[in-house]
Amino acid sequence: MQNAKSKTESAGPRAGLACTLCAVCCVLFLSACMAPAAYQAPAQSQVAPPAASQEVTLAGGGGTDVLAEGASSDSAASTARDHALKDALRKAVEQGVGAFVNSETKVEDFQLLSDKVYSQASDYVSSYRVIAEGRDSGLYRVTIRARVKLGKIDKELAAIDVPPREQGRPRVMVAVKETPKDDILAVDDRMLETGVMETMIVDAFQSRGFPVVDPATVRQNLQKNQLRRILEGDNQAAVEVGLGTEADVVVAGTVQESRERRAAANAAETTDFVKIRLSARAINTATGENLGSTLLELEGPFSEDMARQRAADSAGAELSARILETWKGRTNITEIYADNADYQRVQLLKSTITQETHGVDSVVTRSFVGRSAVVEVFSEVSSDQLLTQINRCTTVIPFSVKTFSGNRIDIRFLDAPEKCEPELK
Repeated sequence: MQNAKSKTESAGPRAGLACTLCAVCCVLFLSACMAPAAYQAPAQSQVAPPAASQEVTLAGGGGTDVLAEGASSDSAASTARDHALKDALRKAVEQGVGAFVNSETKVEDFQLLSDKVYSQASDYVSSYRVIAEGRDSGLYRVTIRARVKLGKIDKELAAIDVPPREQGRPRVMVAVKETPKDDILAVDDRMLETGVMETMIVDAFQSRGFPVVDPATVRQNLQKNQLRRILEGDNQAAVEVGLGTEADVVVAGTVQESRERRAAANAAETTDFVKIRLSARAINTATGENLGSTLLELEGPFSEDMARQRAADSAGAELSARILETWKGRTNITEIYADNADYQRVQLLKSTITQETHGVDSVVTRSFVGRSAVVEVFSEVSSDQLLTQINRCTTVIPFSVKTFSGNRIDIRFLDAPEKCEPELK
């Protein structure tokens, strides 16, 4: 140590100066390597680039937070970021539009949406924050967390007459039986079978987008004494059978059909006249109340098939309109039965449904015993639409869907993401 010190001191002031210059050069070299390149603002930028993690206000006000990613293939650094950011804002607004219209509507009215909404995406975003950006596979990508003003989007869609997403339709059970005109009390085994008119009415509801209980399920759950009470007008009997088939609405009624030969208009010939009388009502299985009724009498020189088809279509159209009119705005309750559950998994499921689905009002845990839990989802959409949104497996909360019937979804939490099963088709 003393020898080293003596050598340094003997070097004199020239050696000290050399060391100082060397240190300065090192600092300058490292600074040049570490300093970020100066930012060149886009020449025609319409969206000001924010500093890292800075909230950028566009239109002000509140909004719903969404994540969106935009991309640009521009090779020029001066425009790539700006175009990617504008694309991300548009994607955020598209998510907002998706809360009100379905994919078919978006395809059919894409030009209207493009002209009126998507072309001015920044008008529907209160603020945004860039959370990731950079080049990847030849594209400049920008990921943002944006606050989208759903209320303004809703008003704009109404103004340009884009059809809204329809609310979930209730699940319907049909029990409309052909009966003798003079005695509807004489219920026999034959009446428990699915008749021609009943099948046509089922088709009429299905063609209007209603989920309908399979006729075979109805036959398994319907007894003669219950059918007799239903045809007599006992709504409680309809509720009992409807709940057994997991139906939300029971459409019940009677059909009488007759035929007679009459003189035609020219009085020189005769032709068959078919007369059909159809009486039916729709019962809410949750409350037992009548949602609507129809009484239809059809008479004319029709073929038997044509007369039946016209009667079924007319009854289906009237009752479906009454059901939707009274059903609108009701809260749908979906029960999710989960196996292999624990507290953390249930909480993750609830937060996923709350944050990643549209039309959900609240999610509550109804019961939790051992490894089984029941979660209730209160929503404006049907159970079928809810399942479409949540029926996926994620690394955060992997699960498989075991069964789905009516308003009940049975799932099983998986122990490992790689065991995740594909979505139901």
